[in-house]
Amino acid sequence: MSDFKPRLMATTLHIVPWRDPAEACRIMIERFPEAPSVPRLSFSVKMYMDGMPCLVVDREKKRLLFDLSRGDELERFYERYLDGDVDYFAMDPQSAPGFYTLVDLLKRSPPPGLKLVHLELPGPITWGLSLIDQATQKAGWYEPTIKDVLIKTLEMKARWQEKTIHQALPGVATMVTLGEPSLGMIETPFGAITAEEVIAAIDETLSGVQGLSCVHCCTNMDWPMLIDTQVMVINFDAYQYADKIALYPEAMTRLLDRGGMLAWGIVPVNPEDLADQDVDGLLARLVEGMELLVAKGVDRRKLLERSFITPCCTPSTLAPPEAQRAWRLTGEISRAMRRRFLAG
Repeated sequence: MSDFKPRLMATTLHIVPWRDPAEACRIMIERFPEAPSVPRLSFSVKMYMDGMPCLVVDREKKRLLFDLSRGDELERFYERYLDGDVDYFAMDPQSAPGFYTLVDLLKRSPPPGLKLVHLELPGPITWGLSLIDQATQKAGWYEPTIKDVLIKTLEMKARWQEKTIHQALPGVATMVTLGEPSLGMIETPFGAITAEEVIAAIDETLSGVQGLSCVHCCTNMDWPMLIDTQVMVINFDAYQYADKIALYPEAMTRLLDRGGMLAWGIVPVNPEDLADQDVDGLLARLVEGMELLVAKGVDRRKLLERSFITPCCTPSTLAPPEAQRAWRLTGEISRAMRRRFLAG
């Protein structure tokens, strides 16, 4: 989808403070009619666990363990994966009510101008570092079988979500975002995780994506590393780190030249920061951040046409009225930027 141009389209991240799926989806469609995101109603990753073998839930310590001794589950998993059985990895309606509710609402009454549905997955690095090998008590990322199963499960989850959207909404594009906050903690020379491992894991996870592939990292990181992946969209915290992105104009130009995009997370979701912001201030901050790249040789028109506008992270820590305000600001900034730079 290298020909897709968001042209400062507004969208958002997925974990929301509403617990009623109908309410969350209604507000999502109202605020982001061009590109609604599938609302995730809690921090639970249960919706991504269906089809994944050898999982053990440690309820006392609230963590997921991986038991490699359950070989029959591994065998069945690889059979289903090699057969391309996408439906085996379907998300359960009980654990993913936001997905099913949004698809149903969009199918019955799509908003005028609907162009894209924004999907989400936990990133393989971040989830792999939190998943524990029951035998060794080490992070699952460092056990080759666990790492392989995790990546392949996420790949199939992405394929199933896209398949479901395309069946329900023919002609509507998709974007699959991996949430990877852990990338901000991996510093040169990446400690025990190499850049090559990160690139390979992201590329394999997103290898089956037909629409746009995206990585969201809300901390600062080695941004050129993502340019070396096949990811089409980099979603970053522009409220705090626009100046850090501007340190890599050549890499950003390479991204744009291959059809890639930037998603500018310009609206803060920290309650204190959000309370002090208005459209004019955030608009000025966004333009200043973009101009840092333009001043270093990045093509302004291409940058504008290949940019999304988003909050800097999920609104999950906000109260519902605050989340509504963050989303309203995001939409208003998108419309103001389009009037200012893309009108006509």
